[in-house]
Amino acid sequence: MRRARAWRALLTPSWIVGHLLAVMVVASFSQFGTWQLRRHEQRVLRNEAIEARLHAPSTDIAGALRAAQAEPPSLAPMAPHPLEFRRVHVTGRFDASSEVLRRPVSRDGAPGFHVVTPLVLDDGSAVLVERGWVPQSQGSVPVDAAPPPLGVVTIEGWAFPSETPPSGPLAALAPRDPPVGRLAQVAYVDMERLAAQVPYPLLPLRILQDVAPRPPGDDTLPLPPNPPEVAMGPHVGYAVQWFGFVLVTLIGYTALLRRRLLEAEEALSGPAPPPRRPSPPPPAAPGTG
Repeated sequence: MRRARAWRALLTPSWIVGHLLAVMVVASFSQFGTWQLRRHEQRVLRNEAIEARLHAPSTDIAGALRAAQAEPPSLAPMAPHPLEFRRVHVTGRFDASSEVLRRPVSRDGAPGFHVVTPLVLDDGSAVLVERGWVPQSQGSVPVDAAPPPLGVVTIEGWAFPSETPPSGPLAALAPRDPPVGRLAQVAYVDMERLAAQVPYPLLPLRILQDVAPRPPGDDTLPLPPNPPEVAMGPHVGYAVQWFGFVLVTLIGYTALLRRRLLEAEEALSGPAPPPRRPSPPPPAAPGTG
């Protein structure tokens, strides 16, 4: 009976609000953890698609464009762009007079740029090629310390689509390129924006060049760009953290409820009665003794 009465102490308005808040916290943290697990599954599917493209045979630009157009549209979250990560090869002549620097690109902790140089094809069109990395001190174009090879060359690499500034609520925090004027440094390799400053049409893709490994100590600029990485991301770790928060909340709130019950039971039992003193003997009758 006393335990049942003690439970009533957890049904006061303030404690009911606390119960609801604890349920909301546990439900929210569980949803965040489940969402991170879904993101991990989406990342796995994305990486499988990327790996298939990275290991497919190299094709020319026309073949890459046809394959991208033939691929059915994907509604899967985090699905790669139909064009990106496709291995391509192309032949042409580099035009260093129209190159730009992509910023910021760090390498081993050092700030710098990627040199982006147009490769002019026989038909008069061109494709932008990210040839490699130069330090921040090489901030003007053309980069004399990193000239492209002369004459007709054939290069291989990975295709990527044109880039545009992000949109959305946080777009104002993203870097921006001037909307007009000639650009020497760019935050985004935007073919539509850069087409205004080159004397030939640009193909709707860029190529991250795949350069053969160099012998140790060869620091000739530009340094070869790092190949595309296929990473799993931190989603599993984040999910473990959120579910850990759920466990901590449950343990902490259970301990708080147990403590409150014990306090209520002690209050209902009341203080112990004081010890009774022995009564004094009655006085002796007169004349006796």
